[in-house]
Amino acid sequence: MQKLREETFKKKDTIFLANSNPEFDRMKANFAWRDDLYGDISKLLSAIAHQLALELKDEALKLVEYMTSLLWESNQVKPRLIENSEEYFLAKLENSLSVLFLRFARPVAEALIRGPVNSDTRNKIIKSLGVDIEIIDNYYSGEEVAFRVLKKYVKYGSDLLFNSEIRQQVLGVTGIATQIAGVAAQIVGDFSNDIKSPQEEAVVFEVGNDISAFEEYLIYAIFSAAGFESYCIQELKGLVDSFRDKEGTWTGVALNEWLQGNPLLFAEIPNNLKSQESNLEVSERLRQLSIALKRSRSPEVL
Repeated sequence: MQKLREETFKKKDTIFLANSNPEFDRMKANFAWRDDLYGDISKLLSAIAHQLALELKDEALKLVEYMTSLLWESNQVKPRLIENSEEYFLAKLENSLSVLFLRFARPVAEALIRGPVNSDTRNKIIKSLGVDIEIIDNYYSGEEVAFRVLKKYVKYGSDLLFNSEIRQQVLGVTGIATQIAGVAAQIVGDFSNDIKSPQEEAVVFEVGNDISAFEEYLIYAIFSAAGFESYCIQELKGLVDSFRDKEGTWTGVALNEWLQGNPLLFAEIPNNLKSQESNLEVSERLRQLSIALKRSRSPEVL
C-alpha cells in the first residue's frame, strides 16, 4: 500500500497539469487521477493474490517434505500428492485466491476509488452495491466507527472522519477521528510544496483519504470476509487427507524403495533380520544358481 501511495502521488503533477488549461478543473482532475489509481489498485490486488499463493505453496511443500520424510525420502511421494507440476499447483492456488479476493476487494475499490465524493458515478455505485458489501460491514474489525458501514463512508467520504457535525448527525459520536487525523495531515503535508491552490489541496486530501480507507478495509475486513484463513487450512488439510487415503499406494512405494535398496528404509530393519531379508544381491545369485542346477540335472542334459 505504501508503494501504491507513492506511485499514485508521483503521477499527481502530470495529471493536474493536463487538467489545468485554461485553469485547474477540480472534478476532471479528480476523475482522471482516480481512473489511473483504480488501474494500479487492480494490479495490486493481483499481486497480493500471487504473493498469497506463493506463501501457501511454500507451506504446502513443507508439508509434502514432511510426508516424504515419513516414507524414507522417496521421490515417488511428491508427484502423488501434487498433481502435474509446482507451476500448475501455484496457478491453481493463485486462481482460487484471486476469486476469493476479488469478490470483496473489487466492489470496495470501485466504491471508494472510481468516483469522487458526491459525484453521480459514486452515488450510482452506492445504489448498486449488493449483499457482499453488507458482509464487509459484518467482518470489519477496526476501531473507527466511520468505517463500520461502508455505504455511509462511501457517501460522505472523509467528512465522516473529520467533520464533527456530520459525525454527530450520521454516527452519533462527537469529535473527529483523532487516531486518523495524523495520517490525513501527513497526506497533504508531504505534498504541500507541490500544491498550487485550495482546489488542488482538496483533491489531494480526498483521494489520499480514500486510499487510506481502502487500506483500512483491506486489512480489517476484506481478508476475513474472503475466508483466506479457512481456504489455506482446507488446502493443507486436503494434502493430509490425500496422504491418508493413499495407504495402498504407500505400501507399493515402500516395496519399491525396498527393492531399490533405500538405505533409510534398511536402517529401520532390526539387525537380526537384515542378513536374511536385506541382501538382495546374494538372494538373486542364489536364485540363479538354483535354476542352473535344476537345468544341469534335467534328462535332456543327461
